[in-house]
Amino acid sequence: MKLRYIYRSLLFVIGVFFILLGFVGLLLPVVPQVAFFIIGAICLMESSNRIKEWVKGHELYQKHCQKIIEKSHFLKRILN
Repeated sequence: MKLRYIYRSLLFVIGVFFILLGFVGLLLPVVPQVAFFIIGAICLMESSNRIKEWVKGHELYQKHCQKIIEKSHFLKRILN
């Protein structure tokens, strides 16, 4: 139980770190922001069921990402 809490906390910290790197990438054209945002979002979704349900219920996710994830076996396995 404690190991799971540490794992989820670590994923949350890593997710926030990558999201911040994505924002730095918006300011500096050399840093690839999209990859950092995607990695950060996946880490945050794995760290909390609440965040995962919020993202899956969001209009932008349903409009743009849901079809892509349903077609990709790799992403479907990670995000479901």
